[in-house]
Amino acid sequence: MKKNKSQLAKLLATENIEVQENAVKTASFDVKNRVLTIPTLKEEHKSKHVYDMLVGHEVSHALHTPADGWMKMSDRSDEFRSFVNVIEDARIDKLIQKKYPGLTNDYLLGFKKMYKDNFFGTKGRQQSEYALIDKINMYYKSSKTLNFNFNKKENHFVKLVDACKSFADVQKLAEDILGYCKEEIKKNPELKKSYAPKESGDEESKGDNESESSDNTKLDKDTEEKLQEFLSKETGESNKKDIEDKKDSQVGTGKGADGDSILTSLTNDAFDDAVQKMQNEDARELSYVEMPKVRLEKLIIPYKKYIKDYAMYDSKLADYEKSNLSMIKQDTVKFLKESSNVVNYLVKEFEMKKNAKMYARASQDKTGVIDPNKLHTYKFAEDIFKKITTVPNQKNHGMVFLLDWSGSMQHHLLPTVEQLLNLVMFCRKINIPFSVYKFMNPGSSYDKAKGQNHSDHPFIVSDKTLLPDQTTRLCQMFTHKQSKSDFLRCAQNLHRSAKYFNDRRSWRNPDHINAPSISSDYYLSSTPLNESLIAMDSIIKKFKNDYHTDKVALVTLTDGSANSLHTKNGGEVRLKLNNKYVKCAYAYRGTDKDLTYRLLKYLKKKYDLDTIGFYLASKYRELRYMFQVPYKKEALANSTFNKQKFIADYNTGYDVYFYVKSDTNVVNTVYDDKVTANKSQLKRMFMSGMKKRLNSRVLLNNFIKMVA
Repeated sequence: MKKNKSQLAKLLATENIEVQENAVKTASFDVKNRVLTIPTLKEEHKSKHVYDMLVGHEVSHALHTPADGWMKMSDRSDEFRSFVNVIEDARIDKLIQKKYPGLTNDYLLGFKKMYKDNFFGTKGRQQSEYALIDKINMYYKSSKTLNFNFNKKENHFVKLVDACKSFADVQKLAEDILGYCKEEIKKNPELKKSYAPKESGDEESKGDNESESSDNTKLDKDTEEKLQEFLSKETGESNKKDIEDKKDSQVGTGKGADGDSILTSLTNDAFDDAVQKMQNEDARELSYVEMPKVRLEKLIIPYKKYIKDYAMYDSKLADYEKSNLSMIKQDTVKFLKESSNVVNYLVKEFEMKKNAKMYARASQDKTGVIDPNKLHTYKFAEDIFKKITTVPNQKNHGMVFLLDWSGSMQHHLLPTVEQLLNLVMFCRKINIPFSVYKFMNPGSSYDKAKGQNHSDHPFIVSDKTLLPDQTTRLCQMFTHKQSKSDFLRCAQNLHRSAKYFNDRRSWRNPDHINAPSISSDYYLSSTPLNESLIAMDSIIKKFKNDYHTDKVALVTLTDGSANSLHTKNGGEVRLKLNNKYVKCAYAYRGTDKDLTYRLLKYLKKKYDLDTIGFYLASKYRELRYMFQVPYKKEALANSTFNKQKFIADYNTGYDVYFYVKSDTNVVNTVYDDKVTANKSQLKRMFMSGMKKRLNSRVLLNNFIKMVA
């Protein structure tokens, strides 16, 4: 059905009308919001041409039938409304096909299938069995391809149908055709038989009568009158009126108040019944929503505040914790210094790959100026002109990082943070714009956002949007514009926090340093990854404008298990992305990997992003949920992970998602310079060291390949 809708999406874009499928019984149009809702069809009826025909028809109603047109006819007879419906269908179908000629073929082929499937109840019936209203209905439903033997008077009415310009014209003509058809049926016995009234509930009343006669409960006239008199006295006149109203309502639907038959279009009634049977009664209710708007000033915690909050908290630490804090800060400085070799390697590889790609796109053109060095070859070669090599201009690059600050990351947080610091130093070294955020919803932020003050909420929501967690915050830790001293403070705070959570499981290690506690505002929390990706729609736009970048890479470091997002009505979610509604996972169930996938694809298409994901794990079994491979390939995947130290996955929504062994480090030397060994030992150590060195650089090479 996605392909079916693509043509209509282009069609409807100019009319500002959205078409939504849902578990409804009848089509409806929301005039205010310009939303057309149609029933979900059974799979066997999801023909492209039938679907497009039905949607085109309903859209034309939305565009051309007055919104209050049917409401104003509420006091008119069923006969009149039936005739108006047929003629109005002919008018609006003509208008939509005139406006969008591409639908004509859908109307022709859609009708052909419906006619074949007896949607109009015409199977086994002759033209002579139909009154003019049904001939008109079939004539226009078939786009005038069915031949009918119209007499002179009927041809006059057909021309008047063609001439209808407005809904008022339709109503006036319906009156005239209704009068003609009534006279026509009175004169023609065959038509009178076709349109003979059917008593309401023939089948049901038959069964009721049988049950009544079986227990002899039928009352004679005298007894019934006495009963009515008794009920009137006991319950009052209002009850008597209810009984009379009920009796009136039970008059057969095939007869009018004067005893005449109610004349409606047989083919149109059959069509309405057939369309109802097409509906999928088991269809799930769908929620059609958009992404909420974001207030970045409420969502983002600036790095200046991040530094200030830590400084205020540290000032109140106990003396022993301040001593440990000093050692932790020195440990961070030591780590940054030791990482310089890794960073330099990244820079070298980046420059090599960037230049290689740049010159691969270079082109040579003739200048029109003779090259003296080639002049001697003029007798046997035409290429005697100087050439100029044109190298395309380099694009301005930028990088945005998202760090998962959730409880599930605790056991891998320290190596993840250290990998992130390497990447940040790489960006600083090559002087490309970057910004780093950790996403979270912890501590007092939760209590504050949970309150009634909606002005603190970062997301502007409604009944028609996803409902993200309003406690979500993005803490900006690093940015291209921050000073060296601010970078160091942020790095120390981040590294110290990672060590603090790591200490919770490594306190038995006698060599570790107890990292001092941190503020509850920056505790590990849940995983608002999808909320963060929604925010990226605004952040990346601002980032590109601020730094004038042509190309941006979005890098996430997470375990990939996002919180679920809800909608007001629940059910299966259809999210509007790039002016199209796309299917997402059930918004009330578990993690929302499908939504993550959709958001990544949306951002990539909108901003031409490179999307890269990192997930650090100590063992392969931790990846089974994320990296879903067939059981038969489990052993191979496990072996690859242990040997190569990472697995690259290309089916997660990211351009590439790296599952990295958490103990992976870059080896910079092939052996210890201080070691004393003989020649054969040195040879073995050299070969072993070279192997480790090459293996350790595979991941970095893959990353550089993506961003170069």
